[in-house]
Parts: sequence; structure tokens; C-alpha cells
Amino acid sequence: MLQKVFLSFLILGAMLTGASAQSKKNHWVDSVFHTLSVEEKIGQLFMATVPPHATKDQLREVEDNIRNHDIGGIIFQQETPVHQARATNVFQAASHLPLFVGQEAEWGLGQSVDSTLSFPRPLIMGAIRNDTLVYQAGREVANQMKMLGVNLNFGPTADINNNPQDPMISYRSFGENKVNVAGKATAFVRGMQDHGVLACAKHFTVKGLTVTDVHKDFPSIKPTLDSVRSYPYIKLFENNLAGVMPAASTFPLFYESKNLIKKNAFDAATLSLFFTGEWLKGKLNFSGLVFVDLHQVKTLTEKVRSGEAEMFAFQAGNDILIGSQEIGPAIRRIKKLLKSGDVYETQLDNSVKKILGFKYDAGLSKRKPVNLDNLVARLNGPAPRLMTQKLYSAAVTVVSNAQRTLPIKVLENKHFAFISSHAATPNKEFVTTLNKYVYTSYFTLDEKSDLMELSDGLRGHEVIIVGIFPQTSPAVMERLNTVLKQSTAEIIYCDFGNESFLRSASTLPTVITAYTNTPETLRAVPQIIFGALPAQGALPIAATPLLPEGRGQSFDAIKRLSYSIPEDAGMESRLLPKIDSIVKEAIKMGATPGCQVLVARGGKVIYDKSFGALTYDNTSPVTSETIYDLASLTKVSATLQAVMFMYEKGMIDIHKKISYYLPELKNTNKKDITLLEILTHQAGLAPFIPMWNETVKDTTFLPLYYSRKRDEHYPLQVSANLFAAPNIRDSVWSWISKSKLVDRPARTPYGYKYSDLGFLMLQRLAERMLNQPLDEFLHQNLYEPLGAYTTGYLPLSRFPLQTIAPTEDDKIYRKTRIAGTVHDERAAMMGGVAGHAGLFSNATDLAKLGQMLLQMGEYGGTRYYRRSTVQTFTAKQFDKSRRGLGWDKPVQSDWNSPTSLKASPQTFGHTGFTGTCMWVDPEFDLVYVFLSNRVYPDRNNKLNNANIRSRIQDVVYESIFSYCGDVPEDDTETDTSLVTSRR
Repeated sequence: MLQKVFLSFLILGAMLTGASAQSKKNHWVDSVFHTLSVEEKIGQLFMATVPPHATKDQLREVEDNIRNHDIGGIIFQQETPVHQARATNVFQAASHLPLFVGQEAEWGLGQSVDSTLSFPRPLIMGAIRNDTLVYQAGREVANQMKMLGVNLNFGPTADINNNPQDPMISYRSFGENKVNVAGKATAFVRGMQDHGVLACAKHFTVKGLTVTDVHKDFPSIKPTLDSVRSYPYIKLFENNLAGVMPAASTFPLFYESKNLIKKNAFDAATLSLFFTGEWLKGKLNFSGLVFVDLHQVKTLTEKVRSGEAEMFAFQAGNDILIGSQEIGPAIRRIKKLLKSGDVYETQLDNSVKKILGFKYDAGLSKRKPVNLDNLVARLNGPAPRLMTQKLYSAAVTVVSNAQRTLPIKVLENKHFAFISSHAATPNKEFVTTLNKYVYTSYFTLDEKSDLMELSDGLRGHEVIIVGIFPQTSPAVMERLNTVLKQSTAEIIYCDFGNESFLRSASTLPTVITAYTNTPETLRAVPQIIFGALPAQGALPIAATPLLPEGRGQSFDAIKRLSYSIPEDAGMESRLLPKIDSIVKEAIKMGATPGCQVLVARGGKVIYDKSFGALTYDNTSPVTSETIYDLASLTKVSATLQAVMFMYEKGMIDIHKKISYYLPELKNTNKKDITLLEILTHQAGLAPFIPMWNETVKDTTFLPLYYSRKRDEHYPLQVSANLFAAPNIRDSVWSWISKSKLVDRPARTPYGYKYSDLGFLMLQRLAERMLNQPLDEFLHQNLYEPLGAYTTGYLPLSRFPLQTIAPTEDDKIYRKTRIAGTVHDERAAMMGGVAGHAGLFSNATDLAKLGQMLLQMGEYGGTRYYRRSTVQTFTAKQFDKSRRGLGWDKPVQSDWNSPTSLKASPQTFGHTGFTGTCMWVDPEFDLVYVFLSNRVYPDRNNKLNNANIRSRIQDVVYESIFSYCGDVPEDDTETDTSLVTSRR
């Protein structure tokens, strides 16, 4: 009973609120209407067209029409934002009534306003299954238009695309299916009108007309509708469409009697354009405004006098007359018509009240000039950029997936190639995004390419991705097919808007179409191929009978990192340039010659930049492909991953002594150390043992260990021209096992003391238990499946030296420039594969590891660890130590914390001596990676002293804390009505 009473109160409250709003609207409409003279009422019927990029004289002419004829509105065509905004302010100030300001923006302001973003064309939006997203597009278009002072959009086109070859309709229609077109058009219109911008749908078309009467040269008509073509408009009418514009159509006219033929002075185009408005109101219950474009008038007899066409348009029941060149004479003719009967006076009053009502709905009852401050930047802000990205991504359509190739889940043991079918087409966005997931060999094909050379180059590639672009000719497609039909690889065809490709694609097993080759689609398609984004689109028109409208294979994303902008992850983009400033400060002060910074939140990489150069001579810039020495990040990114694997498989017990697994330690001072103590750096191990000095006498490298030439006796690379014998590893182990423990009071546990030795011991344990070298095990079981192809030991075996950042001019041990081999001396002695150092990676691939752990052990559709394993190892272990199992963690409210003070207690990660770090914060769904070679050319400590890494992390959290979601444009209103004082 109480629930029913409460519900009744809610309903009553809603009704009262609605009634109050309607009462305010009616009061404003009536108060304005009663101040108007007949001429001013007629003036409200007219909207003047502003010429493209109007001159001062042309703008003055429009302003004169506003002042002299009290016209109801203006329509901008092609313009620049600031020029249009200033003109709008002048025009609104010149009018004592608020003006409709109209513009074509079916796909955003970019359609008619320079230097602004364009959303996808309606045909592409027709491929989006989710009408809610189209509603949001309408909302964003409204927000853009209001920002520019526009309150009326001449769009969308609600026509059915039943002739894909017609360029006038092909991309302006949502598609060929009447239900889909109706749904998209309605969603787009509601999105705009719910957010203060009126929509005028184009172009209502009749199938035929019968002239039923002609009275005083004025015909009466009875239209015939096509039930399919009219369906979207009927749905729009049911959803309170503000305006409709009939189309001028050509067809044979019918007459109810022969004598009407001579009396009718209008052709079919003019009749369908001028005379369907009143019929729409009476027969289809359309309650909005009917617009008529006088520019489209095909034929009026030569006897029609000045202003008479406008009079006929009004007489036929239209509310808004666009493009009149003779407003003064037209007003006089309509005024004269009013004297012929009360019916026209009533019609005028109804139209004007309706016009004022819609002006109220558009927020024009209050005066609000367009704000010119940072206008272009605001028009191109994060919200429209994110909307554009989402729309293009959601439209991408997997047309065929017969072999279930997509999304590509398994990456190991596969080689990928990309062929561009147009050598001159810029593919940077596409190839760069592909390489975020896998290493891709790049080939181009045109009319002059050597097919044999291409065929040879493709051998050994298990997956071939083909880019088909608008410029790809049929001849190139034929050459491409000649090569690919010989291949046994999985072939993925990616169409970016080639007009003919889909018509011949029905037999191809894996086809994706993005409909166009914008930067957004070039980035989205690779993400869909690898499952970072879901596949959602469906063909809005039939490509062939075998590829009908509505065709599209859908699949969900598989938890791989995607790429977006900060606002998509709940972050404030305007704050992130602070990172750029901090990094530039670091480079300028000589803290590091360059670096990579990557931030991912919610599984989306929202900041990924490279700065500076590999060295201070600035000859080789850092790129996203640059590979860095991770130093001690190796502990958690390599050795610890093997330990977690063994823990999960039940191969080790972290509470047992290491001597249980390594019996050779039973007769040493390490015999009672547990794995738990080693992982938390509470084993009492010596913080540092140089070791390398045991292998050198004075300045001579002992031949027992080293040679300047690599051969079977000295296979381990130490530096560019120094190689070691395998027995050096035995010596290293001997020195570790014999090393002293730190002093401690009797019968007390060891406290926290960071040491590399424990992870060298864990490496030996892992290699023995796994019966495999650490680097091979991690490559096969972790890095390659993750798609982290740059992550690994011994980078020179896989990548050219030029892609690897150098670390130090070593003047003590190796006496050479260290580049491509590990910086840490003890890891170098072991040939570059060590438990505490030796791992290399770029930021992108290291972030994949961090994201996998953030996702509690799952990435790319593969589970690497149980959730409980990740939680166990990343949790803080002791009250008096910040450490997890292997992982470092923040110290809350302590300036000595290795992280930002804003990081949550759940955060885990590590730093590296070469100037690296990775921090994962589950509470904020965050991965932060910083890679640098701060030790080049020598071991300065400026990066640490200036807190560069933690200051950047501070900015990341500030961006999260400052984000407030969709902030509407300032709606501050003055108390002054837009109805100014009478002249």
C-alpha cells in the first residue's frame, strides 16, 4: 500500500513539473506573440541564408533583413567558427526576437564549419547496431551546435537508400532497411532535441500526386505515399520531430478531372515541394514545423510576380520559408493575402505561435551570446573526439569470419604480415596500431610491384593482413589475388571504403569493412582484429545477394589493451600535458636523454608518448619501438613470474627453505633461509657483491673467464667485444653461496634489506625446477603468448642495435659503451640472463604484463594465473616492511615512498636502476610505465633527486581526481529576455 502511495506521489510530482514547464512556455509564447504586428508575424516565417564565408557586405545585407523585416532566423553555410560566432552575436543583437540559427550538421559541425570535427557519415552510423550510441551522437552534435550558437540542425536525412549508386543519397542515408533507418534517425533526432537543438529531417518524399482542385490558381492535392520510404518519417513524427523538409520529386501528375490540367500552373516538383506540408499535418498528425526551400523550386510560370512564390508556399501550409530573395515584397503579398479571409490569419497565428514555441524549446527565451573564448579548442574538445572514435569503432563490420579467425587469440608461433594495396596511401596509423599487438612485416603492392618478390617475402607468415583502400584499383586487386591464392596463410581483408571490393568479397573467408579510411578506423580495425575492441557493426546496405543488409559477425573483446583518449577512462586530458613538461625538465637538466611514458586505465592506453633521444647528441629520437634495459624490473617481470608459475602449479612452497630445493646450500649460511624471506628481502643477504672484480686482474680480463672473440668456448656476450665462458656462472654461484649475511642480534629475524642475490638464487631454483633456462621458459610461456614481443633477455639476438637505448659508457669494468647488452655487471657476467637484471622491453609490451596482473592473471582470452595467486603475491606481507612477495609497494603518507603519495595501498610494482618503473594500482584500475636510460652516459642521480617518476605519477592521479564526466556547456543565463524593447 505504501509503495502504491509513494508511486502515486512520484507520478503526480512528474505531472506537476511537466505542467509547470508547459505553463512557462505558454506564458512566454503568449507574451511575445501579443507584442507582434502583422508584419512582424509574417517576418517570423522567413529564414535568410548567409552566403558561404560571407563578406562584410553580405553580412550587413543579412543584418538589414533582420532589422527591416523581423525575420525568424538565419542559415549558415560554410564558415569558420569564430567568424560565424561573431556574426551570430551581431544578428541576435540586431533582432528584437530570438532568431533560429540553422545549419546542416548531419554528421557534426565539420560538415559545414571549418576546423571542426566530423562524425561518421549517416551511412556509416547505419552500421552501428546500438541506437543508444546514435542518440549520444545526436547529443554531442547538439552540444557542438549550441557552443556555436546554432539551435536548428537541417538533418538528418531520413531517406531510404534504395539506390546505392546515387551519390546524393548513398552516404547521407542510414541504409536500405526502413526499420534501421527509422531507428537511427529517431535516435539521432531525440539526442539533439533532448539537448536543446531542433531537428529538421530531410527529405519527405511522395510517390505521386493527384490534383483534386484548382481555385484562384491555387491547387489542392492528394499525395500517394511509398509505405517503405515514408516509414522513417512516420516514426519521427511519432517522436515529436521539430521540423520536416519535403523533397521536390518528379513523376507524372494525375487529375481528378481533365479541366484541371490547364488550370494547374505547377509541375510535380513544385507541387511535392510546396504543397505536402498541410497534408502532413492533417493526415499524418505532424505537429512540427514544415520547412520549404525556395531554392529548389523547379518551375513557376513566368506570370508569377515578385514575392508570389513565397505567398504560394505560405498559402500551401508551410511554416518556414527558406532562401527568399525578395523578403519585402513577399511580406507585402502575404499581408494582402490575409485580407482575403480569416483562414489565412488563423494559419499565420498558428504558425507563429508554433515557431515561438519551438524557439522556447531551443532555449531562446533567454539572451545568451556565443562565448568566443577558446571556441575552436572547445569545439574540438575531448567529448566530440571520443564520440567520433566510438562511432567509427562501433560501425566496423566483420563481414565474414568463416574460419573463426577473428579475434586472433593465439599469438605464439605465428608470424604476421601486412600488405597495403596502395603504395601511396598513408598507413602509419594502421601499421603503428598493428605493431602494438604483434610484430608485423610490411609490404606494399601496386601496378609495378614484383609479384615474385612479394610472394617470396610472404613465405613463413602464418597470418596476412591486407589493406584495401578507396584508391585500390581493380588491376591491383587482380594482382593481389594472384599472389594470395598461392598462400596457405590465414588472410584477413580489411576494406577502408573501396567502392567495388565488397561486391566481389562474398567468397573470401575473413573480411572486415570500416567503410572509410579515417584515422579512427585505421586505429580501430587492428584493435578489433586482436580482440582489444568488440566487433559490433552490420552492413547498412547489401553488398551482394550473398552479403545482405544486416550481415555482420559480432564478438566480444578479449581483455587486451585498447587505445583511447583519457576521458574514455575517466581522466582529465587537459592535465596530462603536465607530464610533457616534467619530462622536458628531466631531459633539459640531463637526468635522462629520453624516455617512454605509458598510462593505461580501465584496459585503455590513454597516454603513450616517447620523448627525447637515445643519447644527448639527439641523432636518434626515442620512438614507441625503442627498447630499454629494465634493470631491477627484471626481478618482478621475469624471475617472479616463474616463481608465481611454480607456486600455482604446486611445485614450490614459499614457506620452505631454499636449501630444500637447492641442496647445495645445506652446508652454507643460507641453509635456513625461506623463499618467503628471499621474496620479501628479509633473508639477511648482502645488499651488493661486485663479483666482476674477481674476474679481472688490474686492467686485464682473465682468460679463464673472457675472450675478445665469441666462439664455442666463450659463447656468453658480456659487451660488444667481450665474451665469457660458461664456467663464469659457476663462479658467480659460488660467490653467492659463500657470501656473508648481514649482522643481526641473536635470535631475532632479519629486517628488510634489499638485495639482488636472492633473485639470482631464485633463478637457479626456477631453472632447476622447470628444467629450462629462465629466458626460454618466459618467452614460451609468458611473453610470446602475451604479444609482448620486445620483452625478453638478449635483445641483440632479435632486434637491431639502433632500436635499443644505450645505458652507460662503462669506464670501470667493460671499458666500453654499453648498448644492447645488460647494464648490470653481474648480469653481464652471466651472459645477460640473470634473475635480478637483464630483461629488456618497450613500454607497450611491459604494460601488457602489468595489465594481465591488473586483470588478476587474465589477458587476451588466456588465463596465466589464478586470481588468488596474483592477490597473494601482490599483498603486503609484514607490518614493518612495505614489500609484497617480490613486489614493491607504496608507503602511505611517507615522502620516502617509491610511488606517488596518491597511490592506493593496493598498488604494486618496482623500479629499475637504469631509470625505469612499472606501477599497477588495482583500486584505480591503473598501469603506469616509465622507461629511460638515465644512467647514460654515466650514473647521475638527477632523475631520482628531482622525483621525476613519482611526479609524473602524481599528474596521473590528479587527472583521475579532476575528472567530472560530461560537463555541459555553461548554461548561465541573464535575466533579460531576448525580446528587446520595441523600436
